Amino acid sequence: MRFTHRLCLSVMVVALSGLATTASAQMQMTGRLNHAKFAGSNETVPMSAVAVFALKDAVNAEPIPFRTWETEPPGWFRLTGNYGRYSLLFGTPSHYMRPLIRNNVFVETDKEIVRSYSPEFDFAMFDPSGYDSKAAVAYYQTFVAKGNSLTNVGFRLVHDGVDGQGPGKQDFLISVHKKGPGTPDTWEQVGPTGLVLEVNNGGAIDYAYSVGWNSEEVPLQAGETYAVQLRTKKKDGTFQAHWKANDDTTEDCFRVAANGDKGWQKHDLWIAIDSDSDGLVIPYNKRVTKTFVNSKDQTLLTQSRKKWTQTYVAQGTSLAAVQLYAAFAGTQPSMMRQRLRVTVREGGPEGKIVGKQNLTIGNGLYTGDASWGTAGTMYNPGDVPLVPGQTYAIEFESIEGHETLNGFINFKGQFNDEKASFNPYRKQLEDSYDQGTAYVDGKDAGFDLDMQIVEFVKTPKHDWSKAVEKENLLKNGDMEKGTAGKAKANNSELEGWTRFATIPETVARWTTDRENQDNHIAQVRLAGYTNQPIDGGFVQKVEGLSHLENYRASGKVRCTWPIMDRYQCYVGVDPTGQTDDPKASTIKWTMMPDVHGVWVPYLSDPIRPAWDKEKKVQPAISVWLRGKAKSTEQLEYRADFDDFSLSKVRTAPPGSMETK
Repeated sequence: MRFTHRLCLSVMVVALSGLATTASAQMQMTGRLNHAKFAGSNETVPMSAVAVFALKDAVNAEPIPFRTWETEPPGWFRLTGNYGRYSLLFGTPSHYMRPLIRNNVFVETDKEIVRSYSPEFDFAMFDPSGYDSKAAVAYYQTFVAKGNSLTNVGFRLVHDGVDGQGPGKQDFLISVHKKGPGTPDTWEQVGPTGLVLEVNNGGAIDYAYSVGWNSEEVPLQAGETYAVQLRTKKKDGTFQAHWKANDDTTEDCFRVAANGDKGWQKHDLWIAIDSDSDGLVIPYNKRVTKTFVNSKDQTLLTQSRKKWTQTYVAQGTSLAAVQLYAAFAGTQPSMMRQRLRVTVREGGPEGKIVGKQNLTIGNGLYTGDASWGTAGTMYNPGDVPLVPGQTYAIEFESIEGHETLNGFINFKGQFNDEKASFNPYRKQLEDSYDQGTAYVDGKDAGFDLDMQIVEFVKTPKHDWSKAVEKENLLKNGDMEKGTAGKAKANNSELEGWTRFATIPETVARWTTDRENQDNHIAQVRLAGYTNQPIDGGFVQKVEGLSHLENYRASGKVRCTWPIMDRYQCYVGVDPTGQTDDPKASTIKWTMMPDVHGVWVPYLSDPIRPAWDKEKKVQPAISVWLRGKAKSTEQLEYRADFDDFSLSKVRTAPPGSMETK
């Protein structure tokens, strides 16, 4: 990929950063997108010029666009908007980085939230300080696969093999080979060869280039060794690569010299290798990358219309993200104010609508009379259900009109004509998609749109907005560990939990569940039948949390009385982590249950631990289990608690590796 237009991008983003700081009742999220320079390194390198989209989970919400900085601080992003549940998308289809998607990002504060993200690679080495001093005709970088198919490779050369920093350039071929007998140059190729057009590297010209494949095109087996081969399209063409010495031969570079000499180098190439190990698949990828210019043999721009459609065959179970390369008329506002409605249809352009309709927002460059880049949006698992192997149509339609276009004048003094339209880019001729086609005005356009479609491999049946990580951060949340004591007395011990009481006569104990003698529970009650009120229970503090993450508490509650003025049962969470004062205003109480005598589930809202930057107090959350009654006459009062947990909200896609 070529990271171009640095000056225009810098001007645009500096203007954004010059806006007033976050107003009241508005979320602000900043952070960095970066990755370790090489395996085991504490130094990171920025993923700059990557499109960022944030979309609130709401009807007709438009995404918030940004692009990670290339200037200082590189890799930085800033998103501002309303409170709520967000999905985030980091990714540019022409980048070697696979799209990074995070759902369930809950933001309910006007304080700045700083969250940094790092993409996953099967293999990545980004140290440009060293290079091969001699020309080669081929390099093979070995790697151990993490996913089921390879979708992206990026590389960076020190010399293009033609004229270095001169105007000369040449095309490259990238292929993948599975480990077998002998050396990598004899290993069997897996999948089709990828094409990289017009590579130009040398001296001050130091671009990174990328190539892509659709998921399933280059099948891999996780845990097995493969090699990515770099060579020129021209037979026996030479070039030189950036690399770094590394004695670990588990993943090593094999080099073929111009004179025929070949061998292992104990070096790693500057290369990024990415597969679908993240719970996502890319059935429609940008496979051949080229800058946005009209070449002599084709026109990359199509026609300016209000609606365009592309058909494709699904591989996943629900839609995750869509990005379309497009340009907008010079008399229209910046593409960062242009919205397209995305509709998914069964079978083709006239098919039945499937799932949720989303809006895209433009994310790119604006010169005052021209605007181009990507239009993107993302989804939560299950928003748009799909059946693998079936054909769908992705429809883009401008929603702009009189209210958003009227009166706009570009910097040349040209007036807008109020004709809502956009001009998508077409794929390179070498990157045709055989399983679908583009449609305009209801007719087959005869080519494919330049875009990327991302899908979730798995779609859980439950509500993904409530998804949490597997680890229970509470000690003894299942209440199975304790020491028995005398009935109706505070002489039993519930491991991991501490008693509290505002009325001393309250009994909080560890006991056996009457309905299931093999199960143990926490219980709040009074010792006997009297008019004595009670108020107390158990509390546990969970430390070592992150003030940047959200957490949820869950469990089940059973009480001998439903909610009424004389009898209550509560579950509380305190984002400060304090355990001394059950009357503290920081505790967020939930009164329950609505029905007596049966177990009722409890699930808290997302909780972000409070954090005092000046005091440097370790972020913590306390969980409170409380029974309260004004009297216990007529029927013995008991409040029971079981199977409690505190878990981090899951933001990674379903089926991906657990988040760190």
